[in-house]
Amino acid sequence: LLYFYRIRFMVMEKLHGASTNWASKFLFGFITVTFVISSMAGYLYTRVDNSAAKVNGEEISQQAFQNQYNIASRNLTPQEIDSPAQVANLKRQVLASLIDQELLRQYANELKLGVSDARIKQEIVTTPTFQNNGKFDNTLYQQTLQNNGISAETYAGYVREALRLEQLQSGLGVTAFSVPAQQEKLAKLFFQSRQIRLANLPLANEIAKQEVSDEEIQAYYDAHKAEFTIPETVKVQYLDLSGAAMENNINITDVEIAQYYQDNKPQFTTQGQQRLAHIQVKTEQQAQELYQQLQNGANFADLAKNHSIDPTSAERGGDLSWVSAGEFPKVFEDAANALAVGQYSQPVNLDNHYHIILVEERKEPQLQPLESVKAQIAAQIRQNLVNTQFYSIEKRVAEKAFEDPSSLNAAAEVGGVKVQETAYFSRDDIPAELNYPNVVSAVFDSDLSQGGSNSEPMNVGEQHSVVVRVLDHKPQSIKTLDEAKADITAHLKHQKAEAVVLAQAEQIVQNLSEGKSVEGVKFGAEQTWVFAENKDPVLNNTVFSMVKPEEGKTTYKAAGNANGDVVIIALDKVVDGKLTEQEQKQFAVQIEQLSQVSLQNSLLNALRAKAKIEINDSFINQEQ
Repeated sequence: LLYFYRIRFMVMEKLHGASTNWASKFLFGFITVTFVISSMAGYLYTRVDNSAAKVNGEEISQQAFQNQYNIASRNLTPQEIDSPAQVANLKRQVLASLIDQELLRQYANELKLGVSDARIKQEIVTTPTFQNNGKFDNTLYQQTLQNNGISAETYAGYVREALRLEQLQSGLGVTAFSVPAQQEKLAKLFFQSRQIRLANLPLANEIAKQEVSDEEIQAYYDAHKAEFTIPETVKVQYLDLSGAAMENNINITDVEIAQYYQDNKPQFTTQGQQRLAHIQVKTEQQAQELYQQLQNGANFADLAKNHSIDPTSAERGGDLSWVSAGEFPKVFEDAANALAVGQYSQPVNLDNHYHIILVEERKEPQLQPLESVKAQIAAQIRQNLVNTQFYSIEKRVAEKAFEDPSSLNAAAEVGGVKVQETAYFSRDDIPAELNYPNVVSAVFDSDLSQGGSNSEPMNVGEQHSVVVRVLDHKPQSIKTLDEAKADITAHLKHQKAEAVVLAQAEQIVQNLSEGKSVEGVKFGAEQTWVFAENKDPVLNNTVFSMVKPEEGKTTYKAAGNANGDVVIIALDKVVDGKLTEQEQKQFAVQIEQLSQVSLQNSLLNALRAKAKIEINDSFINQEQ
């Protein structure tokens, strides 16, 4: 209970930036990958009336959907974010994942799978992420949760659902198995090697011989017009306003630094802390008995280990580590503050539990020397000046851009920057300087795309804005037949040449298979291909589908390769895959994992087939 108070305090503190330490990264991986439960957050701590979907009457909240969508959308590129098709596809994937999680949750309930509080505590204290030197570190645990904005109660909920799903997964694992004979046979095929030689038959000479009629070109053009779409393009002028560029013109004096230090001393005063320990029990009578034992010389740590009902601190003799003001309830802190170092308190009543508090060490508040914070102060002053200067200039640029919509020159002059101009570009090749969702939307989707006006400064980062003006806009169009004629002609000639050469190759294969000599065909050096390596996606399946040659003989086959040429494959030898005992064990584990995935997919398909799933289309289809 005491730790929950402390966690609440820590979560309420203002955080500066996202945590990048290894522990927090591991935690996110633990939640979102290993147990696949981040999507359950909506069920654990929020219920709203409006749903994104309902599964057998149980709703998936819009907030749960939005949380997951926001996480998933971070992986989209600016072009993908600006693509309605990409956004719609991501929404479908997120919703499908949430529905799957709800189906599994309901199925786990049907199976009456449950997890005790003791099991959850055990999972937390034995998690390597929260351990130092092989022991649970409560400070690390609290800090990791704080860095990720998660309360202890919420994290416990995540762990509970994770363990329930782990039980379900374990059950599936028991039913998904393969016998050693199957594993061995699959290994032989998967790691099979084939010795081949390739004879390349280039198409260039045959392409030069081909002729294509106007009728063929017209027919191809009419049947494949979509292939000749010219994307929408724009030509843009823009201003790049950046606070970083302004920093170079700002100098900070020692006088300014000293004055800031004097005016903001509390900011550079470290907070007082004390290292506390406690013994927590349920009744006042037991607390008084333990207090009397302390009075008689009993060891505080021994009593905490043997009697305290706070398991996380009891393991460490009641140690709560270093605490700052406000982390614990007032009645607890008042009792601690009244003690001298080394003293313990009378039993303190907190939420119907009784605590004996020991002050182990204490650190008084200290003012940091000016020299130790000088660089920090200079950076803060510079940042304050840049902020003021940037927003002042941004405001004047916005005014000039509005006053003179015919040009960006006046706005550039007051901003102290140059007007920059792009070549024509489409949504697929946006210049890096303009590759931001709000800028892309402005130049392609707003009235700005028609030209004749300037945008307002658009924020694209911290103290970074862009002002744009569309000089020319070309809507999406289809190439005319004349524009597409050269491409169509080349394609049809290649197609015809490939058919001719492939027919020739088939005849060569037949002659070679019959033992006849063939002039002009030269095979390259012998190569060893392994099915698992997939050296050439175009040829791999062809090579490994060829009939196994008899001892000392060769089989042949014609096929197209990735370069657009035709090749003749000579298969000389086939060797079944052979693994060491250790490799076979590892391969067996991988096969079982794939079997489990397949079985889980089958289970989900069955659950979906009998489930009543209602999707809130108006919510899912609305713009983000």
